[in-house]
Amino acid sequence: MPIDHHDAIERLLDHYRQPRHYGELADAVSYSGGVPDCGDTITVYLQVASDGRLAGLQFTGQGCSVSIGTASILIEQLQGATLADLLALDEASAPDIVGSEIMQARPHCATLAFKVLKTAARLAERHQAN
Repeated sequence: MPIDHHDAIERLLDHYRQPRHYGELADAVSYSGGVPDCGDTITVYLQVASDGRLAGLQFTGQGCSVSIGTASILIEQLQGATLADLLALDEASAPDIVGSEIMQARPHCATLAFKVLKTAARLAERHQAN
């Protein structure tokens, strides 16, 4: 079911003002990325248990309400996920998570956390293989 435009904006602003799961994680795989046009940056930290479940997933960053809010919403939704879940993550699901109007208005900012998280997951997968 599509997210109501007003509800999507309110939720995004709430997550921007009070980001969930914000902060660095020690002994975690991390990856940073940004949007060169506007200077937004996100760093994702993830710890993977031996069974493939995420033992920790957090982020830090600076930027606009869309990039930080989306990162917070996405990271919150993925708590308790597996590394396989992260590897299967697709930017095409962004409109369902943040709302299509937000996605259309600021696509680079709305997908930044998806891109960074996916790359961090690939790094974690390589780290686990070694």
